[in-house]
Amino acid sequence: MASTTNDGLPPQPSVPLVTATSSQAAQLGWTSRRRLAVATTAALIWGFTRAGVDNQILNVGGWSSFSRFWRALVNPELAGDFLRLTWDATVTTLSFAVLGSVLSLLLGAIGAVGLSELFAGRGMLWRSVRALLVIPRAIHEILWALLLVQVLGFDPLVAVLAIAIPFGAVTAKVFAETFDEADRAPFLALRASGANRVQAFAYGVLPSVRGDLVSYAFYRFECAIRSAAVLGVIGVGGLGFQLDLSFETLRYGEIWTLIAALMLLSGGAEAMSTRVRSSRSRLATKATIGLLLVLIPLSVNWSGIDPRSLWSARTVSLARSFGNRIFPPRLGPDGWGELVSASIDTIAMSVLATALAATMGLALALLSRGSGSSLRSFLIRLCLLLTRAVPAPIWAFLFVLILFPGIWPGVVGLAVYNIGVLGRLFAETIDEADDRPTAALAAIGATPTQRFFYGLLPTTAPRLLALSLYRWEVIVRETVVVGVVGAGGLGQLINEHLAARDFAAVLGALGAMVVIALCLDALSATARTALR
Repeated sequence: MASTTNDGLPPQPSVPLVTATSSQAAQLGWTSRRRLAVATTAALIWGFTRAGVDNQILNVGGWSSFSRFWRALVNPELAGDFLRLTWDATVTTLSFAVLGSVLSLLLGAIGAVGLSELFAGRGMLWRSVRALLVIPRAIHEILWALLLVQVLGFDPLVAVLAIAIPFGAVTAKVFAETFDEADRAPFLALRASGANRVQAFAYGVLPSVRGDLVSYAFYRFECAIRSAAVLGVIGVGGLGFQLDLSFETLRYGEIWTLIAALMLLSGGAEAMSTRVRSSRSRLATKATIGLLLVLIPLSVNWSGIDPRSLWSARTVSLARSFGNRIFPPRLGPDGWGELVSASIDTIAMSVLATALAATMGLALALLSRGSGSSLRSFLIRLCLLLTRAVPAPIWAFLFVLILFPGIWPGVVGLAVYNIGVLGRLFAETIDEADDRPTAALAAIGATPTQRFFYGLLPTTAPRLLALSLYRWEVIVRETVVVGVVGAGGLGQLINEHLAARDFAAVLGALGAMVVIALCLDALSATARTALR
């Protein structure tokens, strides 16, 4: 058996000449993973320093409202009129999610053709599509909605397009990577026998990746449910809109009724997605796909969407006027200092939120699978569902009651929301881990702590860290969402520019968000490479 280094990686081949620097690094054990650990620690220290840790964080006067919110859990609003309102809002949110995810899949399939090396090679078309799709991926769907409202008004198409545009860009990237990573032997064999690219793809590639595409499509639908709820906060309807109204009037009983509806909707979508992704039964998969196809016309009818409004004279006129107001982009009234400060706050917020979400998510994931009562596991998973079902801006709005405006309400709001997301992903990773090392340690009398640190953690750490880094990229974009409730960063700056109707400054701030997202995507990709 080949020997390995202390971190489990195969040793590097020896070379005749070694510089003093590399020799010293080797003696000190400065592996890529240890450098990553040092960089992470430094980032956390910097994040806490930027956010500030003093007695000016907690707002003691808001504890009464905060506690009333949680006490209302046992007394939700169950009046008939409000339950009918909740039902209508739930169906509206579901309609937005169905139509938005379907359109995103269509856009993603089209974009994947230009983004896949199998179709486009690595020529000018490939480079152009790759560069073009970076922008919609970097801008959160709530920002797309805020911009689309200026042209379409509070039309239901706003919610559908706001989901479809960024999700379509992400889907195109995932589909293209799926095509390119498939076994190319059948594709090349068909091409050599005279088949064109379309025929070779249809018969040589698509059959082998069909399951992955369907699985990802249902995952996108699951995400669209949560996004549709978030979009309601800006006034396009659905559960998010009703939640926002109830929070503004502090009707906590109504809030818990709406949260219960969100949990049922989100949990149902997740159960459907998980069943399709784990099921080996083609009949079950086809039945689920058939159900969604039936939901498409029902969603169009319920939401009242009319695509003709996209090219109406009013829309064309508003789009022309909006284009004149938004271009060219420029800085806000306080110039570069304001933009740079907000950008730094955004990065600090994302670092702290990711660290808190990953730590608590891992703890809850471990508790949910540990030995003990199945009731405890059920309650923990229910808690994780609650945290990810409620939109991040709602959590931020809640914590603004007890935390003074600034970075910390955004950090805590994003962390609570992402605890549910990462907790679920971590639990799935741990459940699927090889249990032989843990069983071997248990057989020789190791304690649960020893089994965790020497059996479970080494086998799952790379995957857990990779998931955390992936979520960090998402959280960077989500910082914009909590900005609408005064949680600091570029989100708050963009919200202020929108309130002043300074759309050129909005575009300037969006440019900063795109740059940050691109830089952190590259940094995250480098870190994930170090984990391999």
